Amino acid sequence: MMTDQIDEKDTSNGVEGTVGVKRRILPVLDGTVCVYEAGDPNRSAIVLLHGAMYDESRFIWDALFPALSERYHVFAIDTPRHGGSRPWQGVLDRARLMEILAETLSQLKLTRFSITGLSMGGGLAIEYASLHPEQVETMVLFEPGGIGDKVDLQWFTYFYIRTPGMLRLLSRQYVKYSDAKIEKVLRSIYTKGTAPRNSARLTAILKDEIRGKFNFGEQDMDDWQIGAINLTKLNWNLLSQVEAIRCPTLWLRGAESRLVKQAEMERAVRLAGLHGSSAELIVIPKAGHILPLEQPEQANAAVLDFFSKNLK
Repeated sequence: MMTDQIDEKDTSNGVEGTVGVKRRILPVLDGTVCVYEAGDPNRSAIVLLHGAMYDESRFIWDALFPALSERYHVFAIDTPRHGGSRPWQGVLDRARLMEILAETLSQLKLTRFSITGLSMGGGLAIEYASLHPEQVETMVLFEPGGIGDKVDLQWFTYFYIRTPGMLRLLSRQYVKYSDAKIEKVLRSIYTKGTAPRNSARLTAILKDEIRGKFNFGEQDMDDWQIGAINLTKLNWNLLSQVEAIRCPTLWLRGAESRLVKQAEMERAVRLAGLHGSSAELIVIPKAGHILPLEQPEQANAAVLDFFSKNLK
């Protein structure tokens, strides 16, 4: 049972409280993209890509963004239909997101950089690196999407997303919640034995994201996710792209995660190392899918150590 003692003292001021942070809104193709930028422009550039559904840069990178900005030039990008990257029209499938990401990086004048991504952001990182290997120097991948053959409850998910009205059910329900109920939702996604380090800030960010999805009539799941789901298996995966990776990679998994399996991570790491580039897997105990928030000290230490060995 979760106890009040777990709500430990926050060790950062979050993304928006990072020293020198800039919030940039870029006109990209037929929409806008929000980017948080901080750190020394003369240091190596690192791009952060968050996960799907109700995630955004301010949420999952609450602890990692400030830590990285002390040593590197960091850019946290809100994927379209997340955070400040609204509104967007049409289907945002894999190909479209690659176009948007390439144009965003071009506008940021980034030609050589590292990428850190979680879940959907990890999948986008893998695909981008396979298409632009000359640009990507290193990658950190927190439980990336697209490396499995199926998901748990595959058939249920298939029928859920194809039932009219279901893909807006959560946002319509959550938007009515009080702050206290949203905080309960926040705590429910943490692994047993962990809790938010700054629940008030993260609850406010989650509330913003819920309101954004509701106000703009967006679906709870991203098109990137929806396009992968078939009745008995995924329509596609990124294993061939993983095999094409040419840069050093660090792969991180929460030991208690139910979304990305240990065997899936181990297979991906083997494929990533086929061409001689280093590929290392670290499993963080007492953490699940949102491990940068559940175990920020361990996650930050692993990422900073990796970059210190591979970047200037």
